Amino acid sequence: MSSFRSAPAAALLALAFGACALASLARAQAGAPAAHPPASAPAPAAGATYHNPLPLRLADGELAQNCADPAVLRDPRAKVPTWYLYCTSDPVSKREHGKDGGWHFRMIPIYRSTDLVHWNFVADAFTDRPAGLAAPTSGLWAPEPEYLNGRYYLYFTVVDVADEHSPVKGCEHDSAIGVATADNPAGPWTAQAQPVLGPRQAGPGCDFHWTFDPKVIVDGSQKYLYYGSYGGGIWVQPLSGDGFKAGSGARRVGANGRYEGAEVIKHDDWWYLFASATDCCNGPLTGYAVYVGRSRSPLGPFLDREGNDMGNGRAGGTPVLLQNGNRWVGAGHNTVFQDGAGQWWTIFHAVDTNEPFFSAPDKLTRRLAMLDRIDWVDGWPVAAGAPSDTDLDAPLTQAGAHAAHPRALEVLAWRPAPAWSDDFHGPALDPRWSWLRPRAKGGFELGGAGLSLPTEDGDLYVDRNDASVLQTALPAGDVRIEAEVELDAPLGCCNKPVQAGFVVMRDDDNYVKLIEVAKNGLRQVEFAKELAPVDPGYPRYGNTVVGTPGKTTWLRLDVHRTGGDERYTAYSSQDGRTWVGGGTWTHRLGRQARLGLVAMGGAGHRATFVRVSVQSLSR
Repeated sequence: MSSFRSAPAAALLALAFGACALASLARAQAGAPAAHPPASAPAPAAGATYHNPLPLRLADGELAQNCADPAVLRDPRAKVPTWYLYCTSDPVSKREHGKDGGWHFRMIPIYRSTDLVHWNFVADAFTDRPAGLAAPTSGLWAPEPEYLNGRYYLYFTVVDVADEHSPVKGCEHDSAIGVATADNPAGPWTAQAQPVLGPRQAGPGCDFHWTFDPKVIVDGSQKYLYYGSYGGGIWVQPLSGDGFKAGSGARRVGANGRYEGAEVIKHDDWWYLFASATDCCNGPLTGYAVYVGRSRSPLGPFLDREGNDMGNGRAGGTPVLLQNGNRWVGAGHNTVFQDGAGQWWTIFHAVDTNEPFFSAPDKLTRRLAMLDRIDWVDGWPVAAGAPSDTDLDAPLTQAGAHAAHPRALEVLAWRPAPAWSDDFHGPALDPRWSWLRPRAKGGFELGGAGLSLPTEDGDLYVDRNDASVLQTALPAGDVRIEAEVELDAPLGCCNKPVQAGFVVMRDDDNYVKLIEVAKNGLRQVEFAKELAPVDPGYPRYGNTVVGTPGKTTWLRLDVHRTGGDERYTAYSSQDGRTWVGGGTWTHRLGRQARLGLVAMGGAGHRATFVRVSVQSLSR
């Protein structure tokens, strides 16, 4: 979803359309030999439809249970329109086990399709980690296929390089970018002995930047390599003509700690950088999402729709793929391409909250391949309704005309009616407010600027529940909560997550939270969910991010309580007029849930609540 502009009188809310991170490194067994490919599905007839997730069939007909970090290549040599899909190294079948009895990790499985919907397994890119390039237990992540110099290239992340390529021997997280070549998009692939880009030290010893997630583009005669993740940010630099070696002159285009999974395309003389944010792999509380910026140059800077730089500490990024309250969460690490008729699409991975793990004991997040259409609105990509969970028109493999997307410009007009507001100008707090864990005397101030709260070294996070919360009741029915907040913390801070905003909570362990947070030089608007109790091993806390905070940040949460799970959809603004939509969490907080103001995460700073308001919503 792109950001939208709301009218002052009656806001039009766009429908909530809707690394990987270095979590636990799975140690996998060697892959099995490539299987012979079954025939691909026939091209779709006019009027054909599809429904997520995409069916990726293994050689025995079983549906693959993982396709993380998907990347698509259309074969330029094929006489019939044919596409290949490449997935990160993961287990794909519960029938397959390695030599140690654990899951069998396939080394970049490859699938083929002639209709972009039905995919059939053709081969694994490698039967084992490329000897001499990757360490024996290294993961091979985030494949990036390209057709260059009359050959097929496959770039990939080597999570742990062989010691001969590392400046520090014996490290496990000295990641690099590798490449292999082939005469066919299904292989066999021959890996280059040297990394395209080697490990980059971030500090002494085994402290390395995350050299993950390659993306290659060609601009005229010049090739460029994009790479990077949360540990160091996303970078771009020239790539040699033969595609085997990164040049000098790296530029950061995605903020450190904010983005990974770069996807870059050109559309109407603009270069667009799609990048993913937050945790890719947190089971049913995965908040992974995709954001975009654009530039006239492939070297950036990439600015979002509001003019915010994706590489800055106040990180920009216009939302594209966001969880929208259906069963799919964690939509991210996408690839963007055109079908045979020129219509743009994106394939990405997402997590089904009904079956979030590949298997319950090991809590390996199950990430399935998803397909949704991209339309261009005022020069910005819009993935309406994504991640989708309904029957939709399938891509076309030949020239033709697509019908208008049924939800491309759909909006919902909510009629807000004021319930109450507070600018905290009085000599004392309004009686509606009460403290959960009161602050010490003098722990807050009231006045012309609003409610001033020193940030405290307390928190609401899993088993730590020692933050003070200024609470009040909420009206029944659907409501909108807005807060105008100023977080007085320099851009370079903080070593703890200093934050200010509000929660809607049943208790300390069941809430949604919308706050501005400052940590390690990065400023974000975080939208989180915590719940308890949960099954053993399941996460209790998950988060996603919304728009770019300003010197003053406006936070908005729409609460819809009609039937079943409650839906909480977040927005933020830098001026109180132009709102950027965020994702949707579902929860069951009940009708007694209370609104609470917080300033927590680390002491030594100050938050000012200029105004807080609650409105009732109706259509």
